[in-house]
Amino acid sequence: MKIEDWFHTLRNKAQTIEEKWQGASEQERLQLAEQLFQLRQVSDTVVDLWLQFEEKLSNAIRNIKEMEGQLPAEEKKAHQPKVKTESPKAIETNTYEPIFRRGEGFYHLRMFQDAKKCFAELVQKSPDWESGRLYYAYSLLLCEEKELAFREFRLLGRTASSPTIVAISFNAIGCILAEEEQWLEAAQAFKTSLEIKPEQEEAKYNLALCYLRDGDAQEALDELEPYLEKNEHDWEAQMLWLRAAKLLHMMDKTVEWSPPKGLQLPTRDLDSDTLQEMASLYETVGNYHRAQICYHFLTERSPKDGWTWHGLAWNTWLIAGTKRALTLVKKAISLAPENDDFLFSYGWMLLFDGRVEEAIKAFRIMLEKNRDNRLGQSGMISAYEKLGDTQEAKRMAKYFLEDAEPYVRSLGYFHLGRIAVVEENWRLAEQYFQRALPFAEQLWEIPIYLQLCASKLGQSEMQTELVQP
Repeated sequence: MKIEDWFHTLRNKAQTIEEKWQGASEQERLQLAEQLFQLRQVSDTVVDLWLQFEEKLSNAIRNIKEMEGQLPAEEKKAHQPKVKTESPKAIETNTYEPIFRRGEGFYHLRMFQDAKKCFAELVQKSPDWESGRLYYAYSLLLCEEKELAFREFRLLGRTASSPTIVAISFNAIGCILAEEEQWLEAAQAFKTSLEIKPEQEEAKYNLALCYLRDGDAQEALDELEPYLEKNEHDWEAQMLWLRAAKLLHMMDKTVEWSPPKGLQLPTRDLDSDTLQEMASLYETVGNYHRAQICYHFLTERSPKDGWTWHGLAWNTWLIAGTKRALTLVKKAISLAPENDDFLFSYGWMLLFDGRVEEAIKAFRIMLEKNRDNRLGQSGMISAYEKLGDTQEAKRMAKYFLEDAEPYVRSLGYFHLGRIAVVEENWRLAEQYFQRALPFAEQLWEIPIYLQLCASKLGQSEMQTELVQP
């Protein structure tokens, strides 16, 4: 029997026990539990035999390389036969190597509790074995014992003689600090890691992530661009670059940036998350054609996900209008009928195509499910504007001003400002838009309306510029 077939049989036995357990009697469960215990004994035996094999294999490979003169000088020195002139550290390395190999085997099998016990014993008996202490620190970290792991990494960062181990330790310290959202301290740890070992790619990525989380978009881009030159297909770094570029554009729309080579055009080879981030960035900067391409690839990859069809529909509508977009948004609604965003988009497209009554039906369906649905209410306000019923539109918009959320209140002022524009009450409209101005990033039309109001009120060009965010 092949080893693959043997393991397949064991997996089937475990699955059969699990399936029988629910309907088994007490006596049958005792028998099933005994079978589980036997399978656990088999598993433990297999792991122990594998560790013995791994240790023998590693020793054989290392000894053959040494005989052939292929071992690096440092590795040869660490495993040369014991002589009187050998340092205490080297003696300990050879003496306790079986413990190290066993712990290393457990670690690579992701059995971190067992690895931690082995390396704890090793550190106690050979405290100067740096790679063993590094494994111990990582085992602690992966067992969720962060404080103890942090202490071990700090110790290695201060005392280790190997620059590589020092650099790895500071990178790990940075990761622990980043999980606590201590971005400045984490960034400093990653910088220290890179000062010691500049080629350490993980620390470069981590430093860029800290910069971005701390709001330093330009610094993040500066770190990521050389990183992506060497790691062109790292989709996590690609996503990070896209998020940094989007944040930078939101902070300063005059900044020009050029995407790294792998992100210059959307392609089918990109990871789904990267395509989604690209689409978001392109929508932010108004490049709807490229956003449309991203969503087209995403619908091919995830045809049953409503959000992919909705993204494709929205950007198609912005480019080509309602006729071509409606079928796509209907597809999104059919896949996720509970998603009010999709139904709102459907109503919004109809509204701007002049099909006001059909749009009102869509918005009313949303409000029947939840009368306080702000999307549905916003749709109805815009529909009443189209119908010329400004009094009803005002009545609904004023409900927004009572909301606890600042953004919702700003949305109410935005609606009231638009109604005032329809009524050509320019002074009142200006006052409403000024109240909504803190959320101009989300309500991007506000600066345009403010310019219109300033023009109608006869203000100078200089005064007009002052109202732009």
